[in-house]
Amino acid sequence: MKKFLSNYKSTIILLVAIIVGSIIGIVFKEKATILSPLGDLFLNLLLVIIVPLIFLNITTAISKMKQPKRLGKIIVSIIGVFVITSIIAVLIGFASTYFIKLVDTEDGEKIKSSLEQVVETEETDEEEMTIAVRTVNLLTVNDFSKLLSKDNIIALLIFSIMVGVAINMSKEKGEPFRKVLESANDVMGNIVKIIMYYAPIGLGCYMASFIGTFGSSIAVGYLKTFFIYLAVSVAFYFIAYSIYAFIAGGKKGVKVFWKNVIPATITAMRNMFKCCLYTSKY
Repeated sequence: MKKFLSNYKSTIILLVAIIVGSIIGIVFKEKATILSPLGDLFLNLLLVIIVPLIFLNITTAISKMKQPKRLGKIIVSIIGVFVITSIIAVLIGFASTYFIKLVDTEDGEKIKSSLEQVVETEETDEEEMTIAVRTVNLLTVNDFSKLLSKDNIIALLIFSIMVGVAINMSKEKGEPFRKVLESANDVMGNIVKIIMYYAPIGLGCYMASFIGTFGSSIAVGYLKTFFIYLAVSVAFYFIAYSIYAFIAGGKKGVKVFWKNVIPATITAMRNMFKCCLYTSKY
């Protein structure tokens, strides 16, 4: 029991903070919105580190590759797997929630309208943009400073890959730069740890303010979503991945897969909730 508490202490604390924050939001309702700045502070800290985290992680990973020629195949495989699994996930998501009403329509519209942000557009109308122009705008930006925005993540990914490849091409001359990036990546990891110390307070305040604004029906909706997501994820995990392993290596592939994936799964469960926080704002 002590080992379990030691390994999952941070996750348990975060879950308790969510529950406490939800209770505060339900009890105090609109008055709980006074805690909103404390919750926004936590989310803003998370959003600020997204860009450097992506750049440093991708660049250092690519720069360590000893066989750059494999990069193309790896990228194509990643994109293919991402597209296929995303389509499957969307279909499963629709199927698992089609007959279940998670949130009332009025509450849903209220949430949607509150999260909408007015974006200033240029003279060119987006609807009139060609597919080619849209693709260019998605993959690239016309100013380096725009790479430092979470709104241009795809362009940042491509730039990070290019920097990693360039470091490899530079060979010995690129080593000092790679070491600097590795050092920065390690520092950024510690910054994440520092931010996570504030996570229970920030997340609890965010949930209190959120539920206080939209009402207890939101809490019920979140609870339904959690249980549905948990059930579907567990079923998908055991069924779909067993099928993937069988396709790759037959019965032997299934045995080898589960033998090696269980330790990784236990470790991933420990950090799953933390990872979800990075995208909670979206």
